[in-house]
Amino acid sequence: MWEVIIGIPILAAAGFIQVSFFGKIRLLGGTADLIMLCMIAWSINERTRYSWILVFAGGLMMSYLSAMPMNGYLWMYLLIWGIIHFIKLRVWQMPLILMLFVTILGTLIISGGTLALLFLQNASVNYMDAIRRIIVPSLVMNLLIAIPIYAFLNDVVNTIYINEDAE
Repeated sequence: MWEVIIGIPILAAAGFIQVSFFGKIRLLGGTADLIMLCMIAWSINERTRYSWILVFAGGLMMSYLSAMPMNGYLWMYLLIWGIIHFIKLRVWQMPLILMLFVTILGTLIISGGTLALLFLQNASVNYMDAIRRIIVPSLVMNLLIAIPIYAFLNDVVNTIYINEDAE
């Protein structure tokens, strides 16, 4: 249970940092998605039991912080969590490589989902410009900060469960 009690404030802090600091740092039109990276890093750790609660909280938080309709982030984050859960249990056992792989996949899912929702709203979008100016730079920024976030949150999760095991 400590996982949820500590995880939600970490996600809230990541949301505040994403909106205030990383929202101002842009590479062309792309920005980093700290909440997605925190969710991925938290879910990859094999000791976590309640990562789905944090994914749900992070999805609601991003849906509130963004202008995307229909709780789009919530559904995309749950899809990414499902992919992580499937890959972690069945296929892949190297967490750092999995972090980078799911970061790439998650960035593409979120960017593609955003473009799909814009298409459904009949917004005029130049898709090649969106790929060049938003999706690729966002992918680069997410990959640059994925490893430090993984290292930090892996230590936090391991500390939580070491303290639980000691009790």
